[in-house]
Amino acid sequence: MHFDALTLAAVAAELNTTIRGGRVQQILRPDAHSLGMEIYAEHQRHYLLLSAHPQASRVHLSEQKLRRGMEKDTPLLLLLKKYVRGAILDAIELPVAYERLLALRFEHPEHGSTTLLAEPMGRLSNLILLDAGGRILDVLKRIPPGENAQRVLLPKWVYSYPPAQDKVPPLDDGQPDYYTRLAGVLGAGGRLWRALADGVEGISPTLAREIAWRVTGEADGEANGDAQPGQLLALAAAVQELWQLPQTAGWTPGLALDEEEGVNGFAPYELHFVDDFLPVEGISAAIARFYGEAERDAAGSTDAYAGMRNGVATLIRQAEERVRRQLAALTADEPETGDPAHLRRQAEWLLALNSQVQKGQRELVVPLGDEKLVIRLSADETPVQQAERMFDRAAKLERAAVIIPERRARLETDLLYLDQLQSDLALAQNQPEIASVREALREAGYLRQRPGRQLKIAPDRSQPLRYLSAEGFAIVVGRNARQNEIVTFDEAGLDDLWLHVRDAPGSHVVIRSGGQPVREETMRAAAQLAAYYSRLRGERGVAVAMTRRRFVSRAPGGRPGLVHLRNEETLLVEGVLPGLAEG
Repeated sequence: MHFDALTLAAVAAELNTTIRGGRVQQILRPDAHSLGMEIYAEHQRHYLLLSAHPQASRVHLSEQKLRRGMEKDTPLLLLLKKYVRGAILDAIELPVAYERLLALRFEHPEHGSTTLLAEPMGRLSNLILLDAGGRILDVLKRIPPGENAQRVLLPKWVYSYPPAQDKVPPLDDGQPDYYTRLAGVLGAGGRLWRALADGVEGISPTLAREIAWRVTGEADGEANGDAQPGQLLALAAAVQELWQLPQTAGWTPGLALDEEEGVNGFAPYELHFVDDFLPVEGISAAIARFYGEAERDAAGSTDAYAGMRNGVATLIRQAEERVRRQLAALTADEPETGDPAHLRRQAEWLLALNSQVQKGQRELVVPLGDEKLVIRLSADETPVQQAERMFDRAAKLERAAVIIPERRARLETDLLYLDQLQSDLALAQNQPEIASVREALREAGYLRQRPGRQLKIAPDRSQPLRYLSAEGFAIVVGRNARQNEIVTFDEAGLDDLWLHVRDAPGSHVVIRSGGQPVREETMRAAAQLAAYYSRLRGERGVAVAMTRRRFVSRAPGGRPGLVHLRNEETLLVEGVLPGLAEG
């Protein structure tokens, strides 16, 4: 995925709303290609990463505190500590239209103005510190004069912008031949996305494929050299719609998902040509999560499905964050405690006796036989207005008493289900089983349903594991939510023994005893299977609940594999495989 000029524009817009005006508190080198800054702005610390890595150049806010990865201080770092640490980040600008060039201007109380330029341009990436006059103080990658040097980047030299590209601008520049030049981009034929990337400024292959999809319905659509005026206008509209995002601020950042590779990209606009697009809260979050994925290089991983597994893990974490935000919002919406019947009674009496209330009166006392009803009066409202407000609050309390507990219970059930899906993902042994976890997220409403979408990977048709105890009882083990449904509600008899680890997601295990006596060694073996095929694998002293299947029922909420149980007993076992034969 490409960190292109439009992505940089989205990052600049985000930085302007989060860290502009902040004070630089620390500067460090996370690695040989990068600089990190801690900036205090809006009463909180922010961590800015600027990377000139040839394969991963980028600029974004980091979700985690940046750590020093290089012991030696370079001349550039020493100058930054002198001129930038303690300075105010005064301006964040994109000095050249459609170019990957970001300027951060700092004002230091002692040393005055300096500018740090980030050029996240792949193998040509660089970080450059300028003085107030535009002269280079130092640069991360020094470029001396030579036959292959497009620019000289050395201390004491005057900085010059990257060479201009002989391409058509993405937005109409007002020239009378603009559309003629745009039509000329298509003249060579071939893939439309390639023609756009080669012929239009600020268009990366990712952006070009998205434009091609919006124009032709497919990312690999053909460029038509004989395009009719209507087709040319459709192309211009698609290009300009995306490149007007810096003006409209209509950013929709997110992660690109592939069914086989998992998370495989990011963009500040919705991508339609990918398998799935997962919106996130900001472009920095999208970039950070893409580059923060563990074991992105599957060739160096012991897990053959690392990329795909990590992608689905990201989806589950995103869903969990969404549910937790909803729970927090529910708590914020919860009204203050109070007795709605008492409030309603006060409102009724206040309304009935409002003509007796004198100006400036602080309370109304209503004698009710052996007791008195005291109503504190508002100085800012008439008695009628106060009574209406009290009626409204009583109604809100009554509704909240019913709706909020139900909604909270559903959300807490969803968290349990997502926890189960995390366990299912960890236990998945092949692509179909990993894909089934993603599809479970989709069925639960955490991923979009795309019309006409076809799976690249065959559906998961795996069956529960089966073992045979020493006394001849079959033991059936579900390894994910779908299989747990089969084990508990399709295969198990009401008098069979049912087992599951306590307080953790994991497998449903059933001893097909049919109510017959079961030896302790068989119970313990089944409990070990329940512990092994759970998040507590390898742990000692794992608590496993055991009861008859008749005492197990589906939990409210309809999520697969979630149950309630009663009349259970507890076994303590080690989370290792017992010595049982499969069969």
